[in-house]
Amino acid sequence: MEHFDLVMEEIGFGKVHVFATLTLGLLQMLTIHETMGMGILGPASVCDLHMNQAQLAALTGAGFMGIICSSYFWGYITDKKGRRWTLLRTITISNFCSLVSMFMINFTGFFVMRFITCIFVAGPSFVAATYLSEFCSHRILIRTITHMYMFTGFAMIYCPGWATLFLSSGLIEFEVDLVGSLTLRPWRLLGFLNILPGVVAFFLLLHLPESPKFLLMIGDTQRGLATMEWICRNNTGLPLSAEQVEHLRVYQDHVAVKRRKGKQNFLRSMLNDAMPLFRPPFVGYFVCACLVMFVLGLLANGLGIWYTAMRNRCNMRQGNKEGMTFCRVLFVPEIGPIVETESDLEAACNDSFLGFNDSFILGSVYIVLYNLCWLSLFCVHKKVMFVFSLVASSTFGFLLIFVTNYTFQLFSLVFLIAFPGIIVGLLGGSLLGFVPTYMRAKALCISLMWCRCGAAIGAIVVGSSIQDNCELFLLAIAILPLIAACMEGYLPL
Repeated sequence: MEHFDLVMEEIGFGKVHVFATLTLGLLQMLTIHETMGMGILGPASVCDLHMNQAQLAALTGAGFMGIICSSYFWGYITDKKGRRWTLLRTITISNFCSLVSMFMINFTGFFVMRFITCIFVAGPSFVAATYLSEFCSHRILIRTITHMYMFTGFAMIYCPGWATLFLSSGLIEFEVDLVGSLTLRPWRLLGFLNILPGVVAFFLLLHLPESPKFLLMIGDTQRGLATMEWICRNNTGLPLSAEQVEHLRVYQDHVAVKRRKGKQNFLRSMLNDAMPLFRPPFVGYFVCACLVMFVLGLLANGLGIWYTAMRNRCNMRQGNKEGMTFCRVLFVPEIGPIVETESDLEAACNDSFLGFNDSFILGSVYIVLYNLCWLSLFCVHKKVMFVFSLVASSTFGFLLIFVTNYTFQLFSLVFLIAFPGIIVGLLGGSLLGFVPTYMRAKALCISLMWCRCGAAIGAIVVGSSIQDNCELFLLAIAILPLIAACMEGYLPL
């Protein structure tokens, strides 16, 4: 056991870990709100922004594209400047840009601002897990990261919870002309509420120190030891022992790295810093993990971002739905503006929602599955959980093609989305335990960048193409988890 891990094991799980998990869990909620939340805000903004179906599909993918474009930059900065340093700045700017985006009056402005917002959301989207991992011993790392990702479920309850009040309850309906053609309507206020967890997390983060592992890695012995002292006193009520201090000094001697002061330019330095991940002993594991992440992102986020819109469409379907498959309920032409496939504005301009009960079910399933996953980690090998979850997701994908019962359709779609979402957190936690500290942020950001690539491609393809070949599309979706399970069997988890 490495020296730092030994000290963390002796300190144990305590108040610092609970506070850090809460703070960084709120940042995970912010990430979900700013990406997956567009599955609610996008359709609700159609009328105000005069969008057609193709524009709506592009808008849902804008956030993922922003994260993809900036992820590695933030990974590089995080490994140079620090985890907390990056989080504080990216949270502040992303919250500001998100507020500004809610005042846009056309598709172009809204798309650009959502893209810029998520350039900075990319920071907390992966730095939070990296930061939390460096407060944990190897034994509790994956279980703690799993609890942080559990806030994904809370986010999926938070968003439809407020949306129920503002978009479907009829209790809050207003339309206020502000300036020119800018009109304040409920969906804009809902966008403001989506950043609230990020605001709270910012102030909580002010009470946390920089990652002790990062401080020791860069040679800042005084601050590194002070941080470990703070963690020890808060968790145990006792200061570090002389033996523990000596362990930390030995650890620093092994991992401390000097900042490069050569003549390399910024871009070449960014490229060279990532190269160790693509050489032995990391290359096979890392490339395979990225490919699995791509599939998981396509399923959990690319398909998941349309979950609310699809379930809303099923609920608003008029007439008898008995004996109809999921695809037939969604796309067989029937009277009603959201089912037909017209290209004009009148067909797209429908921002009504018929309840969010199905969205609450998805969020609740996420929370239950994360807790089951956490409990299972005590007695089941991670690889078994990975393979079981992916095979289960594939099974429910196949069922979704054929089942005609309303409840079976609902839960088949829920589990098709939720199981891959759980695996994202597990795979990310495993990756953090596999790579050394000085490459952790870059490794996680690159792998999650592939996850967002899958999400962006999935969001755009689902939004623009599923109605033309629904059954074939679902068949392809159902096969993907099996492919990922085969690749995941190769990973040395």
